[in-house]
Amino acid sequence: MNDQFPIERGSKMSKKSNRNPLLFIILSAALLPACSGQKQEAGNPVPVQELPPSQQTEKAPETEKAEPVMLYVSGGRYVNTEGFMKTYGDYIQKKYPHIRFTVYDNKWVKDLVATGSQIDIFYSDPVAFPRDLMQFGLEYDMTELIKANNFDLNRLYPGPIQEIQATFDSKITGLPLNMRNVVLNYNKDLFDKFGVAPPKDDMTWDEAYELARKMTRSDGGVQYRGFEYSSHLINYNQLSISEVDPKTERSTVNSDQRWAELVRNFVRFHEIPGNQKPVVGPADHFDKGETAMYGSTPIIASPTIPFALDYAKLPSFPSKPGVGSQSPATYIGLTSTTKHHKEAFKVIEYLLSEEFQTIHTRQGNISSLKSSQVNERFGADVQELAGKNLKAIIPSNPAAPSANKWTGQTSATLWTTLTKVLHGEMDINSGLRLIDEEVNKKIDEIKAASGK
Repeated sequence: MNDQFPIERGSKMSKKSNRNPLLFIILSAALLPACSGQKQEAGNPVPVQELPPSQQTEKAPETEKAEPVMLYVSGGRYVNTEGFMKTYGDYIQKKYPHIRFTVYDNKWVKDLVATGSQIDIFYSDPVAFPRDLMQFGLEYDMTELIKANNFDLNRLYPGPIQEIQATFDSKITGLPLNMRNVVLNYNKDLFDKFGVAPPKDDMTWDEAYELARKMTRSDGGVQYRGFEYSSHLINYNQLSISEVDPKTERSTVNSDQRWAELVRNFVRFHEIPGNQKPVVGPADHFDKGETAMYGSTPIIASPTIPFALDYAKLPSFPSKPGVGSQSPATYIGLTSTTKHHKEAFKVIEYLLSEEFQTIHTRQGNISSLKSSQVNERFGADVQELAGKNLKAIIPSNPAAPSANKWTGQTSATLWTTLTKVLHGEMDINSGLRLIDEEVNKKIDEIKAASGK
Protein backbone atom coordinates (compact mmCIF):
# COMPACT_ATOMS: atom_id res chain seq x y z
CA MET A 1 0.00 0.00 0.00
CA ASN A 2 1.23 3.49 -0.80
CA ASP A 3 3.02 5.28 2.03
CA GLN A 4 0.68 8.23 1.62
CA PHE A 5 -2.07 6.01 3.06
CA PRO A 6 -0.59 3.95 5.94
CA ILE A 7 -2.78 0.97 6.74
CA GLU A 8 -2.06 0.86 10.47
CA ARG A 9 -2.12 4.34 11.89
CA GLY A 10 -3.57 5.62 15.14
CA SER A 11 -3.89 5.14 18.88
CA LYS A 12 -1.16 4.73 21.34
CA MET A 13 0.86 1.89 19.87
CA SER A 14 1.49 2.72 16.20
CA LYS A 15 4.64 1.41 14.55
CA LYS A 16 5.87 4.95 14.24
CA SER A 17 5.36 6.26 17.75
CA ASN A 18 4.11 3.47 19.96
CA ARG A 19 0.50 4.48 19.53
CA ASN A 20 -1.17 1.37 18.15
CA PRO A 21 -4.83 0.91 19.16
CA LEU A 22 -4.99 -2.75 18.94
CA LEU A 23 -2.89 -5.75 19.65
CA PHE A 24 -2.87 -9.47 20.01
CA ILE A 25 -3.70 -12.60 22.20
CA ILE A 26 -3.58 -16.21 23.62
CA LEU A 27 -5.16 -19.08 25.52
CA SER A 28 -5.42 -21.42 28.55
CA ALA A 29 -7.38 -23.62 31.04
CA ALA A 30 -9.43 -23.28 34.18
CA LEU A 31 -7.78 -23.79 37.56
CA LEU A 32 -10.14 -24.75 40.37
CA PRO A 33 -9.15 -25.33 44.00
CA ALA A 34 -9.20 -28.92 45.17
CA CYS A 35 -11.81 -29.95 47.72
CA SER A 36 -10.11 -30.37 51.09
CA GLY A 37 -12.49 -32.54 53.13
CA GLN A 38 -11.72 -30.34 56.18
CA LYS A 39 -12.85 -26.87 57.07
CA GLN A 40 -10.45 -24.24 58.36
CA GLU A 41 -11.01 -21.87 61.26
CA ALA A 42 -8.39 -19.33 62.32
CA GLY A 43 -5.76 -21.30 60.44
CA ASN A 44 -6.33 -24.62 62.26
CA PRO A 45 -7.92 -27.61 60.50
CA VAL A 46 -10.99 -28.93 62.33
CA PRO A 47 -12.37 -32.38 61.47
CA VAL A 48 -15.77 -32.20 59.80
CA GLN A 49 -18.37 -34.16 61.78
CA GLU A 50 -19.80 -36.96 59.66
CA LEU A 51 -23.56 -37.06 59.21
CA PRO A 52 -25.60 -40.18 59.91
CA PRO A 53 -25.96 -42.35 56.79
CA SER A 54 -29.56 -41.19 56.31
CA GLN A 55 -28.42 -37.57 56.07
CA GLN A 56 -25.34 -38.09 53.92
CA THR A 57 -25.35 -36.80 50.36
CA GLU A 58 -23.25 -37.97 47.47
CA LYS A 59 -19.73 -36.60 47.82
CA ALA A 60 -18.61 -34.36 44.96
CA PRO A 61 -15.57 -35.69 43.12
CA GLU A 62 -12.33 -33.86 43.81
CA THR A 63 -11.18 -31.50 41.10
CA GLU A 64 -7.88 -32.56 39.64
CA LYS A 65 -5.09 -30.06 39.82
CA ALA A 66 -4.57 -28.47 36.42
CA GLU A 67 -1.45 -29.62 34.65
CA PRO A 68 1.02 -27.02 33.32
CA VAL A 69 0.35 -26.00 29.74
CA MET A 70 2.68 -24.23 27.31
CA LEU A 71 0.96 -22.27 24.57
CA TYR A 72 2.74 -20.97 21.49
CA VAL A 73 1.56 -17.54 20.38
CA SER A 74 1.97 -15.70 17.10
CA GLY A 75 0.92 -12.11 16.55
CA GLY A 76 2.90 -11.31 13.44
CA ARG A 77 5.84 -9.11 12.66
CA TYR A 78 5.22 -6.39 15.25
CA VAL A 79 4.54 -8.52 18.35
CA ASN A 80 7.08 -9.31 21.04
CA THR A 81 7.02 -11.15 24.37
CA GLU A 82 7.23 -8.03 26.53
CA GLY A 83 4.33 -6.30 24.83
CA PHE A 84 2.20 -9.42 24.79
CA MET A 85 2.73 -10.22 28.45
CA LYS A 86 2.11 -6.65 29.59
CA THR A 87 -1.10 -6.36 27.57
CA TYR A 88 -2.55 -9.86 28.00
CA GLY A 89 -0.28 -12.56 29.40
CA ASP A 90 0.21 -11.20 32.92
CA TYR A 91 -3.57 -10.90 33.42
CA ILE A 92 -4.18 -14.40 32.11
CA GLN A 93 -1.55 -15.94 34.36
CA LYS A 94 -3.11 -14.34 37.42
CA LYS A 95 -6.30 -16.22 36.61
CA TYR A 96 -4.65 -19.37 35.25
CA PRO A 97 -1.23 -19.76 36.90
CA HIS A 98 -0.55 -23.08 35.17
CA ILE A 99 -0.47 -21.45 31.74
CA ARG A 100 2.86 -20.40 30.24
CA PHE A 101 3.51 -18.76 26.91
CA THR A 102 6.12 -18.88 24.22
CA VAL A 103 5.67 -15.79 22.07
CA TYR A 104 7.35 -15.62 18.68
CA ASP A 105 9.03 -12.22 18.69
CA ASN A 106 8.70 -10.20 15.47
CA LYS A 107 8.11 -13.22 13.23
CA TRP A 108 6.01 -13.41 10.09
CA VAL A 109 3.60 -16.34 10.06
CA LYS A 110 5.07 -17.53 6.75
CA ASP A 111 8.48 -17.94 8.40
CA LEU A 112 7.01 -19.92 11.30
CA VAL A 113 5.16 -22.22 8.92
CA ALA A 114 8.30 -22.70 6.81
CA THR A 115 10.25 -23.90 9.87
CA GLY A 116 7.44 -26.10 11.19
CA SER A 117 7.03 -24.03 14.36
CA GLN A 118 4.06 -24.82 16.58
CA ILE A 119 1.33 -22.15 16.72
CA ASP A 120 -1.54 -22.58 19.19
CA ILE A 121 -2.99 -19.09 19.11
CA PHE A 122 -2.91 -16.50 16.38
CA TYR A 123 -4.12 -12.92 16.66
CA SER A 124 -3.75 -10.01 14.26
CA ASP A 125 -5.39 -7.10 12.47
CA PRO A 126 -8.50 -7.48 10.28
CA VAL A 127 -6.46 -7.82 7.08
CA ALA A 128 -3.60 -10.10 8.18
CA PHE A 129 -5.72 -12.42 10.34
CA PRO A 130 -7.91 -13.93 7.58
CA ARG A 131 -5.18 -13.65 4.95
CA ASP A 132 -2.61 -15.64 6.93
CA LEU A 133 -5.08 -18.24 8.18
CA MET A 134 -6.27 -18.97 4.64
CA GLN A 135 -2.87 -18.82 2.98
CA PHE A 136 -1.25 -21.28 5.37
CA GLY A 137 -4.24 -23.52 6.20
CA LEU A 138 -4.27 -22.51 9.87
CA GLU A 139 -7.98 -21.73 10.24
CA TYR A 140 -9.91 -23.51 13.00
CA ASP A 141 -13.68 -23.23 13.31
CA MET A 142 -14.59 -22.41 16.93
CA THR A 143 -18.35 -22.75 16.41
CA GLU A 144 -18.64 -26.00 18.39
CA LEU A 145 -16.49 -24.68 21.23
CA ILE A 146 -18.69 -21.59 21.39
CA LYS A 147 -21.80 -23.77 21.70
CA ALA A 148 -20.25 -26.23 24.17
CA ASN A 149 -19.19 -23.41 26.49
CA ASN A 150 -22.46 -21.48 26.16
CA PHE A 151 -20.47 -18.45 25.04
CA ASP A 152 -22.90 -15.60 24.32
CA LEU A 153 -21.98 -13.95 21.01
CA ASN A 154 -24.75 -11.40 21.51
CA ARG A 155 -22.56 -9.59 24.03
CA LEU A 156 -20.20 -8.60 21.20
CA TYR A 157 -20.51 -6.08 18.39
CA PRO A 158 -21.96 -8.13 15.52
CA GLY A 159 -19.95 -6.60 12.64
CA PRO A 160 -16.61 -8.39 13.18
CA ILE A 161 -18.31 -11.78 13.58
CA GLN A 162 -20.38 -11.24 10.44
CA GLU A 163 -17.19 -10.28 8.62
CA ILE A 164 -15.25 -13.37 9.70
CA GLN A 165 -18.19 -15.63 8.76
CA ALA A 166 -18.45 -13.97 5.33
CA THR A 167 -14.75 -14.60 4.82
CA PHE A 168 -14.71 -18.24 6.00
CA ASP A 169 -17.98 -19.68 4.64
CA SER A 170 -19.97 -19.16 7.89
CA LYS A 171 -17.17 -20.52 10.11
CA ILE A 172 -16.07 -18.55 13.18
CA THR A 173 -12.29 -18.74 12.98
CA GLY A 174 -11.68 -15.71 15.17
CA LEU A 175 -13.37 -13.60 17.82
CA PRO A 176 -12.88 -9.84 18.22
CA LEU A 177 -10.63 -8.76 21.07
CA ASN A 178 -10.95 -5.04 20.50
CA MET A 179 -12.47 -2.80 17.86
CA ARG A 180 -11.32 -0.15 15.42
CA ASN A 181 -13.16 3.01 14.54
CA VAL A 182 -12.31 5.91 12.24
CA VAL A 183 -12.69 9.41 13.66
CA LEU A 184 -11.86 13.01 12.86
CA ASN A 185 -8.71 13.84 14.84
CA TYR A 186 -8.29 17.62 14.98
CA ASN A 187 -5.80 20.26 16.12
CA LYS A 188 -7.59 22.51 18.60
CA ASP A 189 -4.74 25.00 18.64
CA LEU A 190 -5.02 25.65 14.90
CA PHE A 191 -8.76 26.34 15.09
CA ASP A 192 -8.14 28.75 17.98
CA LYS A 193 -5.29 30.39 16.06
CA PHE A 194 -7.50 31.18 13.08
CA GLY A 195 -10.70 31.86 15.04
CA VAL A 196 -12.69 29.09 13.38
CA ALA A 197 -15.17 26.88 15.24
CA PRO A 198 -13.76 23.32 15.45
CA PRO A 199 -15.49 20.27 13.95
CA LYS A 200 -18.42 18.81 15.83
CA ASP A 201 -20.11 15.43 15.97
CA ASP A 202 -22.72 14.53 13.35
CA MET A 203 -21.39 16.76 10.56
CA THR A 204 -21.88 15.91 6.90
CA TRP A 205 -18.95 15.58 4.48
CA ASP A 206 -20.14 18.80 2.79
CA GLU A 207 -19.76 20.62 6.11
CA ALA A 208 -16.34 19.09 6.65
CA TYR A 209 -15.30 20.22 3.15
CA GLU A 210 -16.29 23.83 3.85
CA LEU A 211 -14.40 23.68 7.14
CA ALA A 212 -11.33 22.34 5.34
CA ARG A 213 -11.51 25.25 2.87
CA LYS A 214 -11.54 27.76 5.73
CA MET A 215 -8.59 26.13 7.47
CA THR A 216 -6.39 25.74 4.37
CA ARG A 217 -4.18 28.82 4.31
CA SER A 218 -0.61 30.09 4.36
CA ASP A 219 0.46 31.93 7.51
CA GLY A 220 3.90 32.96 8.69
CA GLY A 221 5.58 31.07 5.89
CA VAL A 222 3.77 27.80 6.78
CA GLN A 223 1.24 26.14 4.49
CA TYR A 224 -1.57 24.84 6.70
CA ARG A 225 -3.75 22.06 5.33
CA GLY A 226 -7.46 21.78 6.14
CA PHE A 227 -7.96 18.03 5.92
CA GLU A 228 -6.00 14.85 5.30
CA TYR A 229 -6.87 11.20 5.70
CA SER A 230 -5.45 7.70 5.88
CA SER A 231 -6.40 4.59 3.93
CA HIS A 232 -8.87 3.64 6.66
CA LEU A 233 -11.51 5.89 5.07
CA ILE A 234 -11.47 3.64 2.01
CA ASN A 235 -10.75 0.26 3.63
CA TYR A 236 -13.37 0.77 6.37
CA ASN A 237 -15.65 2.91 4.21
CA GLN A 238 -19.03 4.15 5.40
CA LEU A 239 -20.82 2.96 2.26
CA SER A 240 -20.09 -0.73 3.03
CA ILE A 241 -18.68 -1.47 -0.41
CA SER A 242 -16.07 -4.08 -1.26
CA GLU A 243 -13.92 -4.19 -4.37
CA VAL A 244 -15.13 -7.75 -5.10
CA ASP A 245 -18.63 -9.19 -5.30
CA PRO A 246 -18.37 -12.51 -3.41
CA LYS A 247 -21.16 -14.08 -5.50
CA THR A 248 -19.83 -13.27 -8.96
CA GLU A 249 -16.17 -13.12 -7.84
CA ARG A 250 -15.63 -10.10 -10.09
CA SER A 251 -14.66 -6.51 -9.36
CA THR A 252 -17.36 -3.98 -8.40
CA VAL A 253 -15.15 -0.89 -8.67
CA ASN A 254 -16.42 0.27 -12.06
CA SER A 255 -19.96 -1.11 -11.89
CA ASP A 256 -21.07 -0.07 -8.38
CA GLN A 257 -21.75 3.68 -8.47
CA ARG A 258 -21.04 3.95 -4.76
CA TRP A 259 -17.33 3.67 -5.60
CA ALA A 260 -17.56 6.86 -7.66
CA GLU A 261 -19.46 8.55 -4.79
CA LEU A 262 -16.82 7.48 -2.28
CA VAL A 263 -13.80 8.47 -4.36
CA ARG A 264 -15.28 11.75 -5.59
CA ASN A 265 -15.89 12.82 -2.01
CA PHE A 266 -12.22 12.56 -1.07
CA VAL A 267 -10.76 13.78 -4.37
CA ARG A 268 -12.36 17.19 -3.86
CA PHE A 269 -10.35 17.82 -0.69
CA HIS A 270 -7.10 17.66 -2.67
CA GLU A 271 -8.57 20.09 -5.19
CA ILE A 272 -8.62 22.85 -2.55
CA PRO A 273 -5.73 25.26 -3.36
CA GLY A 274 -3.02 24.64 -0.78
CA ASN A 275 -4.44 21.26 0.20
CA GLN A 276 -3.12 19.33 -2.80
CA LYS A 277 -1.24 16.03 -2.72
CA PRO A 278 1.07 16.05 0.34
CA VAL A 279 4.80 15.85 -0.35
CA VAL A 280 5.18 13.44 2.56
CA GLY A 281 2.66 11.24 4.33
CA PRO A 282 -0.49 13.00 5.63
CA ALA A 283 0.20 11.87 9.18
CA ASP A 284 3.53 13.72 9.18
CA HIS A 285 1.81 17.03 8.44
CA PHE A 286 -0.71 16.41 11.21
CA ASP A 287 1.95 15.43 13.75
CA LYS A 288 3.86 18.65 13.00
CA GLY A 289 0.76 20.73 13.67
CA GLU A 290 0.32 21.79 10.03
CA THR A 291 -3.00 19.98 9.33
CA ALA A 292 -6.27 21.00 10.97
CA MET A 293 -8.19 17.68 10.64
CA TYR A 294 -6.98 14.15 10.04
CA GLY A 295 -9.35 11.24 9.34
CA SER A 296 -7.92 8.00 10.73
CA THR A 297 -8.15 5.67 13.68
CA PRO A 298 -7.77 7.67 16.93
CA ILE A 299 -4.39 9.22 17.62
CA ILE A 300 -3.43 9.68 21.25
CA ALA A 301 -1.44 12.72 22.30
CA SER A 302 2.22 12.14 23.08
CA PRO A 303 5.36 14.26 23.56
CA THR A 304 5.87 14.10 19.78
CA ILE A 305 2.60 15.97 19.15
CA PRO A 306 3.07 19.67 19.97
CA PHE A 307 -0.58 20.76 20.11
CA ALA A 308 -3.92 20.21 21.84
CA LEU A 309 -5.70 17.26 20.24
CA ASP A 310 -9.37 16.29 20.27
CA TYR A 311 -11.88 14.16 18.34
CA ALA A 312 -15.17 14.38 16.46
CA LYS A 313 -17.26 11.66 14.88
CA LEU A 314 -16.55 10.96 11.23
CA PRO A 315 -18.77 13.13 8.95
CA SER A 316 -21.43 11.16 7.10
CA PHE A 317 -22.58 10.77 3.49
CA PRO A 318 -26.05 11.97 2.36
CA SER A 319 -26.87 8.39 1.36
CA LYS A 320 -25.88 7.10 4.83
CA PRO A 321 -26.81 9.84 7.33
CA GLY A 322 -25.31 9.34 10.76
CA VAL A 323 -23.43 6.18 9.76
CA GLY A 324 -19.82 5.93 10.87
CA SER A 325 -16.99 3.84 9.51
CA GLN A 326 -16.98 0.09 9.54
CA SER A 327 -15.53 -1.16 12.82
CA PRO A 328 -13.36 -4.19 12.15
CA ALA A 329 -11.48 -5.92 14.91
CA THR A 330 -8.23 -7.29 16.14
CA TYR A 331 -9.05 -11.00 15.98
CA ILE A 332 -7.87 -13.90 18.12
CA GLY A 333 -8.39 -17.56 17.39
CA LEU A 334 -7.11 -21.09 17.73
CA THR A 335 -5.15 -22.62 14.88
CA SER A 336 -5.64 -25.97 13.21
CA THR A 337 -2.40 -27.20 14.80
CA THR A 338 -3.25 -26.62 18.47
CA LYS A 339 -3.62 -29.55 20.87
CA HIS A 340 -5.04 -27.37 23.67
CA HIS A 341 -8.50 -26.48 22.42
CA LYS A 342 -10.22 -26.45 25.81
CA GLU A 343 -7.52 -24.41 27.53
CA ALA A 344 -7.23 -21.97 24.67
CA PHE A 345 -10.93 -21.24 24.54
CA LYS A 346 -11.17 -20.73 28.30
CA VAL A 347 -8.56 -18.02 28.01
CA ILE A 348 -10.39 -16.38 25.11
CA GLU A 349 -13.51 -16.42 27.27
CA TYR A 350 -11.61 -14.56 29.96
CA LEU A 351 -10.21 -12.01 27.51
CA LEU A 352 -13.77 -11.30 26.39
CA SER A 353 -15.16 -11.09 29.91
CA GLU A 354 -16.36 -7.79 31.34
CA GLU A 355 -13.59 -8.06 33.93
CA PHE A 356 -10.74 -8.04 31.43
CA GLN A 357 -12.47 -5.85 28.85
CA THR A 358 -12.95 -3.16 31.50
CA ILE A 359 -9.21 -3.25 32.25
CA HIS A 360 -8.43 -3.24 28.54
CA THR A 361 -10.69 -0.35 27.58
CA ARG A 362 -9.52 1.78 30.51
CA GLN A 363 -6.08 1.58 28.88
CA GLY A 364 -7.37 3.14 25.65
CA ASN A 365 -8.50 0.10 23.63
CA ILE A 366 -12.00 0.06 22.12
CA SER A 367 -13.84 -2.89 23.64
CA SER A 368 -15.47 -5.55 21.48
CA LEU A 369 -18.32 -5.71 24.02
CA LYS A 370 -21.46 -3.65 23.48
CA SER A 371 -21.71 -3.11 27.25
CA SER A 372 -22.23 0.56 28.13
CA GLN A 373 -20.72 -0.10 31.56
CA VAL A 374 -17.49 -1.18 29.90
CA ASN A 375 -17.43 1.44 27.14
CA GLU A 376 -18.06 4.40 29.43
CA ARG A 377 -14.71 3.63 31.08
CA PHE A 378 -12.77 4.02 27.83
CA GLY A 379 -9.42 5.74 28.39
CA ALA A 380 -9.93 6.23 32.14
CA ASP A 381 -6.30 5.27 32.86
CA VAL A 382 -4.80 7.33 30.00
CA GLN A 383 -3.91 10.79 31.23
CA GLU A 384 -3.67 12.20 27.70
CA LEU A 385 -7.36 11.39 27.08
CA ALA A 386 -8.70 13.36 30.04
CA GLY A 387 -11.27 15.94 28.98
CA LYS A 388 -11.45 14.73 25.38
CA ASN A 389 -14.60 13.95 23.38
CA LEU A 390 -14.25 10.20 23.91
CA LYS A 391 -17.80 9.38 22.84
CA ALA A 392 -16.63 10.10 19.28
CA ILE A 393 -14.22 7.18 19.52
CA ILE A 394 -16.69 4.49 20.61
CA PRO A 395 -18.65 3.00 17.65
CA SER A 396 -22.25 4.13 17.92
CA ASN A 397 -23.68 3.48 14.45
CA PRO A 398 -20.99 1.60 12.51
CA ALA A 399 -21.40 0.80 8.83
CA ALA A 400 -22.18 -2.79 7.91
CA PRO A 401 -19.03 -4.83 7.19
CA SER A 402 -18.05 -5.31 3.57
CA ALA A 403 -15.10 -7.71 3.77
CA ASN A 404 -15.30 -11.17 2.22
CA LYS A 405 -12.92 -13.98 1.31
CA TRP A 406 -11.40 -11.92 -1.52
CA THR A 407 -10.79 -8.68 0.34
CA GLY A 408 -7.49 -9.50 2.00
CA GLN A 409 -6.14 -10.89 -1.27
CA THR A 410 -7.13 -8.01 -3.52
CA SER A 411 -7.11 -4.85 -1.37
CA ALA A 412 -3.47 -4.04 -2.10
CA THR A 413 -4.27 -4.13 -5.84
CA LEU A 414 -6.41 -1.01 -5.42
CA TRP A 415 -3.86 1.37 -4.13
CA THR A 416 -1.30 2.14 -6.84
CA THR A 417 -3.98 3.48 -9.17
CA LEU A 418 -6.38 4.70 -6.48
CA THR A 419 -3.69 6.88 -4.92
CA LYS A 420 -3.15 8.58 -8.29
CA VAL A 421 -6.89 9.24 -8.54
CA LEU A 422 -7.18 10.61 -5.01
CA HIS A 423 -4.22 12.91 -5.63
CA GLY A 424 -5.61 14.25 -8.90
CA GLU A 425 -3.03 12.57 -11.13
CA MET A 426 -5.70 10.57 -12.99
CA ASP A 427 -9.37 11.31 -13.61
CA ILE A 428 -11.92 9.34 -11.61
CA ASN A 429 -13.61 7.44 -14.45
CA SER A 430 -10.34 6.32 -16.07
CA GLY A 431 -8.96 5.35 -12.67
CA LEU A 432 -11.95 3.24 -11.69
CA ARG A 433 -11.92 1.41 -15.03
CA LEU A 434 -8.22 0.62 -14.64
CA ILE A 435 -8.67 -0.55 -11.03
CA ASP A 436 -11.55 -2.76 -12.16
CA GLU A 437 -9.29 -4.44 -14.71
CA GLU A 438 -6.46 -4.83 -12.20
CA VAL A 439 -8.68 -6.40 -9.52
CA ASN A 440 -10.18 -8.89 -12.00
CA LYS A 441 -6.69 -9.79 -13.20
CA LYS A 442 -5.63 -10.43 -9.60
CA ILE A 443 -8.67 -12.67 -8.99
CA ASP A 444 -7.86 -14.68 -12.12
CA GLU A 445 -4.24 -15.09 -11.01
CA ILE A 446 -5.32 -16.34 -7.57
CA LYS A 447 -7.74 -18.82 -9.11
CA ALA A 448 -5.13 -20.07 -11.58
CA ALA A 449 -2.56 -20.54 -8.81
CA SER A 450 -5.04 -22.54 -6.71
CA GLY A 451 -6.20 -24.64 -9.65
CA LYS A 452 -9.79 -23.42 -9.45
